[in-house]
Order: sequence, then C-alpha cells, then structure tokens
Amino acid sequence: MCQEQFVPVTGDDWYQRRRKDKEGEFFRKLAQDSGKQGHTLQGIYLFAPDGTALAYKNAGHSADFIRDMMKQALVKFGRLPEAARKPAIPDPGEPDANYHRAPPEGGLILKAYTRILDLKEGEYCKGTCKALGGEKAARDHVWITKDETKALVPAKVEVGFRYPVPAAVATRLARFHLLDNTRGEPQLWKAEHVRARRMSLVVTGATADAVELRLEGEVILRTDADPAKAERGYEARLFGSLRYRPAKGTFDRFDLVAVGTHWGEHWDTAPARPGRTLLGHSFELAADRAGDRVAPQAIRSRDEYYGQK
Repeated sequence: MCQEQFVPVTGDDWYQRRRKDKEGEFFRKLAQDSGKQGHTLQGIYLFAPDGTALAYKNAGHSADFIRDMMKQALVKFGRLPEAARKPAIPDPGEPDANYHRAPPEGGLILKAYTRILDLKEGEYCKGTCKALGGEKAARDHVWITKDETKALVPAKVEVGFRYPVPAAVATRLARFHLLDNTRGEPQLWKAEHVRARRMSLVVTGATADAVELRLEGEVILRTDADPAKAERGYEARLFGSLRYRPAKGTFDRFDLVAVGTHWGEHWDTAPARPGRTLLGHSFELAADRAGDRVAPQAIRSRDEYYGQK
C-alpha cells in the first residue's frame, strides 16, 4: 500500500524544522496543519500533493495500526477537490546549504545495523530486553568519501600484505557507528572516549579481476579511562571481508561485523539492560535506491563526521 498508493518520503526532522528554504517551509506548515507542536516535529505524516494534511502520528506502531492510518488517509484524499489530488511538482528553489546532506560522489555507502545479543548454548542469538522496540534492529548508514575509498586499496597486491584502515574511516566507525541506538538516539562518543582503536586490512587473495581483503580489529570506548568509573562503554572485536575490483576502481563487497560488551545508557536510550551485555553491529554495501541514500544520523555535524574538526 505504501509503495503503490503513496509516495514514500523520509527525512530527518532535525534538518527539516531548521532549514530555511522552500522544503523547510513546506514541512513546517504541514506539521502545523497536522496539529503537531513542540520542540520536535518528528512523526509520520500523510498528506496530499498540495500539502493538505491527511493523518499524523508521532511514532510508528504496529503494521496494522499504520495500515489503518493509511486507509483513513486514502478516504480523506478521495474527498478532496480534483485540483488538490493532482501531482504537484513545485520549484524547490535552492536548498539551505547548512542543512543539506548528499552522499559522497565516488565514495561508498554502507548500511549499518545494530542489535542487542544474548548467548544461548554458546551461540550468539537475538537478545531480549524490556524496553519497547529494544529487541529490534536499529538502522543507519555510513558514508565513506572518494579519497577514503582509494585509501582502502592496498599499496601492494600481495597475499599477506597488511596495512591499517585509514584513520578517518576507523575513527568514524568507532565514534559514530559503534553505538547502542536500539532504543533511541544515543549520545555520540567523544574523541577522548576512544581508548583504543585498531583496525587493519590483510590481502587474502589477488587476481587481475579481484583483490580479497580481510578486516580485523578491536575498539575500546569508555566515557572514563577507568572502566570502573565509566558510565558508558563498549569493548568490541571487528571482523570483515572486502573485495576490490581493479577494473571498476571500486569495492563490490564490504561486509563487517562488530561484537562485544556494552554498558550504560543515554537519557534518550533508557532503559538499558543492566550490567555488561552483548551488542552486535553489521555493515554491508548499500544499493543505489532512494532509501539507501538517507544520511547518517551523526552527519548532522558534517565537519566532525568527516574528521575535519
């Protein structure tokens, strides 16, 4: 229903309510007409092409609830004048550069997933917790620039050749993507919270067609150097497989997992499971679909995300 009877659009309320351009104006008026008020305008909005509000809910519920919400919106849509129901493509004008994010041209986009884990008979399994939605996988994206992608390519195409993951990429993964975002928006790790960060690549296979790489490493993230005093922390090992295609000049595989023990919470991610518990992350190359180009949450601070400050 969402794909065939609606035009699905996703956006980050943090940008939309701040941007000073036509898109921002459109969104803020839609929120006002939908009855949304407060310091955040997040939610699920259903509306006609001309901006007429049809339905609104602050957050997602069950699939049945959202399906009923869409059905009610379609009924309202059918009662609108024909002019309001026709597709409208207004001039978007120039986007507000301060709140516009675009994927890095010539770089890589990774899909990122986070899930709480448990151990059952010595095997990792889906974790359990009491927090609403906490047992579901959280999703995000990782952006890697063109220059960083080039730096991931080995200087020597020889089996056994080892070299470090570019510092900017390793730091970005550690600070902005090895987070427990399963229950909400977590506080990002600060630079001083990275107590250890080791990530390296090893050439495991080399032909004219493909260069196979193994990624391995570990991170120690803590809000205090003393583990006993750290209110929040994550100690994890990383394992991955990458494949570089020389003829195309890019990677067609970037599979990475991180597994370790996490503890603590941010006020917007409470309640965390008590004590140290297992947390897992996985990363893979994104496809070239609209949903795969959603900006990473942490790139709100663009310069910091790219290590430029």
